[in-house]
Amino acid sequence: MLKLGIDIGASHIGLGLYDTTKKKLTKKKYIPYKAPSKIFNKIFKGIITKNYVNYLIKKIDSFLNDTKVEYIGIGCPGGVDPEQGIFYGSKELVVGKINFKKEFSKYNCDVYVDNDCNCAAVGEALNNEYDKFFMVTIGTGVGFSLIRKTRKKILLAKDETIWKIIELNKKNDTKAKYIKSFKKLSEIYNERQKKKLPREAIFEDIRNNKDILEKYITDFVDGINIISKEIKIKNICIGGGFSLYKRHYFRTLTERLPKHNIFIAKNFNDAGILGAVHLPIKRF
Repeated sequence: MLKLGIDIGASHIGLGLYDTTKKKLTKKKYIPYKAPSKIFNKIFKGIITKNYVNYLIKKIDSFLNDTKVEYIGIGCPGGVDPEQGIFYGSKELVVGKINFKKEFSKYNCDVYVDNDCNCAAVGEALNNEYDKFFMVTIGTGVGFSLIRKTRKKILLAKDETIWKIIELNKKNDTKAKYIKSFKKLSEIYNERQKKKLPREAIFEDIRNNKDILEKYITDFVDGINIISKEIKIKNICIGGGFSLYKRHYFRTLTERLPKHNIFIAKNFNDAGILGAVHLPIKRF
């Protein structure tokens, strides 16, 4: 039986068909997405949200090509209500509240929704041997998830724990953060270049910008030390788009965090799709 996984990001929409028999993604597609300007967020949010849902359904229909699926799992940035299948919207996407169970009723199947970092953590949990680990997804935003596994269940930390981690990631109760997004790293680089280059451009020109990456890594290390001391965790997994560029920072991280086990998500950005199709097995 096939299941559809959807990974909603601020810069892309990831679609994947998971074959239960083969236990793997048999088809996947990443669709670039450019959100409208945030200045339209308050004035036209309702219209933009409806257009986004229609756009998403159009892409799903094209991807499925009349293929029937057992259920749909969706990973969304930010706040969700997994029980009701509601996504509360995103400033980065410039969309408001979406009830996916209602909007996707045409597919005549169950619909599961959760935070995108939780999905990535579930996807990674299926492919590693750790009983407990802390997931950090780094892309347009930063996501945190805490996983504990038992023989038959994948247990996710409750929202209260994640909110505490988010607060710990703030520098002295300011808006500045220790663990910053890939987008933020790119913005710092582009400010220096006085250009609007894609976020991976910094790694293509890293020799001339080592100080920027050095500061980013130093803050990341400080953040991990603060968070791990509070939640008592040593296994740290890095996922999201940033994970694809590990050759530029992974060795440095392992050297500076010798008491931690730092590792990259085995399925990189695909972890979000894999976790989405396995949402029914997770528990809080």
